[in-house]
Amino acid sequence: MSKSKHGKTNNDSEAPIYQPPTMNQQPTTNNPRPVQASSTGQQPVDPRPGEEDEINLLDYLRVIYKYKWMIMIMTLVAMAATVAYSLSQLRMYQANTSIVPPIDMLQQGGGLAGKLGGAGSMLLQGMLNQGDLSGLYVGILESRAVSAALIESFGLMDVYENMETRTDARRVLKGNTIIKASKEGIVHITVKDLDASRAADMANAYRKELDIQIKQLSGGQATSKRVFLETRLKEIQGELSKIESLQSREVQIKEMLFELLNRECEIAKIEEAKSMPTIQMLDEAIVPEEGGARGTVSKGILAGIATMMLGMFVAFGREYVAGIKATA
Repeated sequence: MSKSKHGKTNNDSEAPIYQPPTMNQQPTTNNPRPVQASSTGQQPVDPRPGEEDEINLLDYLRVIYKYKWMIMIMTLVAMAATVAYSLSQLRMYQANTSIVPPIDMLQQGGGLAGKLGGAGSMLLQGMLNQGDLSGLYVGILESRAVSAALIESFGLMDVYENMETRTDARRVLKGNTIIKASKEGIVHITVKDLDASRAADMANAYRKELDIQIKQLSGGQATSKRVFLETRLKEIQGELSKIESLQSREVQIKEMLFELLNRECEIAKIEEAKSMPTIQMLDEAIVPEEGGARGTVSKGILAGIATMMLGMFVAFGREYVAGIKATA
């Protein structure tokens, strides 16, 4: 190595000179700050989320308070409109009647099914054996046959407004009628109508139509026997009317046969009458003196609650749109 004039080698002149760090310069270390990885291993997770991302109840309350007048006005207008509409509606009159099965039928229970015959009464027999007479009555009262009879009897196609088909009339009649059976077996019928007298008449008509349907279902074997005997009697009468063409012995046999058939026909009529249960009315429907409640208060409260919720959603929507426009 060569030495310089001051006795230093060239290597000494090339060595780096140490400089202390300044006030603004931070010393570096070999251990960087650890970064917490996400559970998926894709992006680092910041363990301290910003306060601007937090949405709490106060934010919602501030929005509601900001639009309080809009929400209040919407609620009051909806309640006032609902109450005014409800008061403008006519009162519906409500008539009630209740019916019970025949007392002897309740005492005998399912024993009545043994008196009924014929294929047309099989359904009736099965339900009587189960003791579900009230359920049977409710099913018959709600049938299309009964509703069609009431629509025809009271001219409901003209009474109800905007009725294009009988199906529409049956739908309105069903909405104005409540039929239910109690645990004791009593069937209650409630009919609502704008006319008080018609409401009572329709409630009583339900009982009459039920009686007709029950008799048609329960005729069975007794009715068939009566019809057969009456037909045979007419044939014998027709043959006896031509007595000139008959021998004396044949005439005597025809007369004896006619008397026997006539006696059997009377017995068949008695059996048929016994086999037909008659509905007993517990309470007959009377003309209601006062109309039913319109439910004005409850309707107004429900309308106010629903509109207030709608107003809150509108307020949040407007606030959200305003925030988007502010950041755009």
